[in-house]
Amino acid sequence: MTAVDEMTVAAPPLRHNRDFLLLWTGNWLQFFGSRMSGVCYPLVALQISGGSAQAVGLASAAAVLPQAVVQLPAGVLVDRWDRRAVMRWCALGRVLVLGTVAVTVSRGGLGMGLLLALIAADASLAIVASLAERAAVRTVVPAGHLPAALSQNEARGRIAGLLGGPAGTVLFTWTRWSPYLAAAVGAVVAAVNLRYLRADLRTETTARRRPIRQDLADALRWLRGQQALRAMLPVVTVSTALLQVVMLGLVVMLVKEQGEPESTVGLVLGISGCGGLLGALTGRWFMARLHLSALLVGGLALWAALMAAMAWSTGPVLLGVLFAVMNLIGAVFGVATAVYQVTTTPQELQGRVAALSGLVIALGTSVGAFAAGKLLDTWGGRSSLLGTAAGMALTALVAGMVPAVRRARIPAASRPETAETA
Repeated sequence: MTAVDEMTVAAPPLRHNRDFLLLWTGNWLQFFGSRMSGVCYPLVALQISGGSAQAVGLASAAAVLPQAVVQLPAGVLVDRWDRRAVMRWCALGRVLVLGTVAVTVSRGGLGMGLLLALIAADASLAIVASLAERAAVRTVVPAGHLPAALSQNEARGRIAGLLGGPAGTVLFTWTRWSPYLAAAVGAVVAAVNLRYLRADLRTETTARRRPIRQDLADALRWLRGQQALRAMLPVVTVSTALLQVVMLGLVVMLVKEQGEPESTVGLVLGISGCGGLLGALTGRWFMARLHLSALLVGGLALWAALMAAMAWSTGPVLLGVLFAVMNLIGAVFGVATAVYQVTTTPQELQGRVAALSGLVIALGTSVGAFAAGKLLDTWGGRSSLLGTAAGMALTALVAGMVPAVRRARIPAASRPETAETA
């Protein structure tokens, strides 16, 4: 038994890991609050603008723009500063932002300009906190427990997505300011939990002060030397972009082409969300039995087959089930790739590498969403899905032909079978 294995066996399981539980519960409440507030921001924009669709678009853009602007500097700061302090300040900052929204909405004094600024601030703080937490997990749990920890984090996001949106709209219908107050309370709990973490989340580079571009250059230089990560990043980016056609295509097929009521879209998303949650909970099981390369290439091939099946399917239930299987595969991807990135990246580069990867994927998602609209307008839902299925099959074929992808393996110390039941 190696030293790493002995440390893993000696460590308490995740359910008894005090620091992990404090981190997980506090950030779950923040994720849940983010889903509640996020679904209500467009509704507030619609209300204060007098029903302007352009205002809704601006609110959505304000939430997405930080993904492109904030990611890189956030990654540098997360690698420079004490990650616990970063998460606490982000939580307290979100309390201030969400409290401002709640107060101004209750008093009828929220203007469009202030709303957009608050949405951007909320999204920016959430990005920084997420990068810091992802880097911190590697410190608070031993290597062999990382798959279970990241699986639970993925499940946390899926549960928050399933419940947060409906809860937010219910609260918003009751009283306009209540979703933001509830989200602020969740951020308060997260800040308090972080106060009691025992793990030292400071990095060796905490005291260093260099230009941001030099720190980013270090991360890029390291990433260029990682053949597997360098090869997988464009594969994941392209597949994520193609998925945007599926998401928008479901709406077109159900509502426009099959004549179903708009409410069926919610049914499909609800069914598919259950698949994503199941995938997050079982990601560890799949990782223990399949290599990362098999999960990636096989999953892409299955996505292609499921997309083709969706193109010929009718009715919300069948489409929802097929989309649920796709989400299950996507959640397993999310866990496996997160474990690989976290375990192969040096601790002092965690924030920057995650930020670079997140930025590339976010740009691919944006391009995919824009292209999906054009594609669906030109070809319609069924033809677009079939074309996307062909593109996904080609992506799987190319990924399977890249030697670095075929050789990709999660480090043995972090594979699920090396740890006790967490």
